[in-house]
Parts: sequence; C-alpha cells; structure tokens
Amino acid sequence: MAAAPHQEIVELLRQVTGEDETWAAGVTPSTRVDTDLFIDSLEVVALSTRMRELYGVDLAAHIAGLDLPELIELTVADLAELAGGGA
Repeated sequence: MAAAPHQEIVELLRQVTGEDETWAAGVTPSTRVDTDLFIDSLEVVALSTRMRELYGVDLAAHIAGLDLPELIELTVADLAELAGGGA
C-alpha cells in the first residue's frame, strides 16, 4: 500500500502539538520526530490514537519495537509509510 500523503501526517502532528501552520510548513519528509520536533510522550499517545483511528495502525507498538537509534532517526516519511501500510 502507498504511504499516506506527507501533508496528512504533518497536519496530524500539527494538531497533536498545537502548533500553527507556519510551524507545519517547515516539516519535511526527512524531519525527525524526536530529534527535530521534540514530540513528547503525551503527543506520541495522541498521534498514535489518531493514526489508529484514521489508518488502522498502532504507532505505539511500532515505536516500542524500535531500538534507540531507530527511534532517534524516526522521520515524518516513516510515519507516512507506516500509515499507508495500515489502512
């Protein structure tokens, strides 16, 4: 299955972080979720819930299966690919 459109994932991230559209405009597919966006654990839970509702994927389980270097390098493109594989 194709990846979810990048902009859909950026919009979900914007919603769960409470950031504005200017912030969202700076988020690219290669933006790292942890290192660049500093998404906290509550935001990850909210994002996971929305991704499960919209795409049928379990982001929390996916993250739990990553080792630390993989978690640090997790990108917006990775989220889009995960979302595309679950819907």
